[in-house]
Amino acid sequence: MSNAIWMITYQLRRKREAAYLEWFHEVHVPEKLARPGYSWASHYRATNADTDDGAPHYLALFGGETTSVFFNPSPAQLAPKQPAETRDMMACRVSSRALILTGEWVAADDGSPSAGGGPVDAEEISLTLCDAAGNDMDFGAWLIQVHLPLVTGNTIHKLLASSGDVRHAIIHARNVDAATPRSFADATDGEWSAKVASYLNHPLDRSLIAMSRIFP
Repeated sequence: MSNAIWMITYQLRRKREAAYLEWFHEVHVPEKLARPGYSWASHYRATNADTDDGAPHYLALFGGETTSVFFNPSPAQLAPKQPAETRDMMACRVSSRALILTGEWVAADDGSPSAGGGPVDAEEISLTLCDAAGNDMDFGAWLIQVHLPLVTGNTIHKLLASSGDVRHAIIHARNVDAATPRSFADATDGEWSAKVASYLNHPLDRSLIAMSRIFP
């Protein structure tokens, strides 16, 4: 069972977007999934987060059995060995950011968390990244006690970063016939909401909200 995710967020240069997507889906993803321990991949495009220059936001997810899959070799070790085509396509990315994450728990729309794991493959998701400003205990309690009871029609993946520039990643995945998922930054839960809002200090929380799957 997959319990780890290599997450890459980035924007794409418009002029080469079509060529990049063809390469990514037909060449790059199959190459990754051929590696031992890789188990699934998903690719999303943000529907409401284009910047002033029109560069679209993307989210790539690769699932692994454990985070050890992504450290042997690590992304940094893989980069110097990339073929010329891969380096050329990677140059199409703007503001790329990578996180290696482990699943803490998953909660379906009945609100009951269970051991984290499994692929993220919903047609629509929302993503929140944050550090919780060091208030990890308060943040975890808010997620379980306050946020989960308010969420219907979503499966929530709670992940913890072992590598990257944020600590927490939360993915809301839309279930069949449910409304488009929202980031919990938009919730209005009284005093807790105000407190939690102060933790959401990562720029991606404001930019990567609604995303639609484009692969597979």
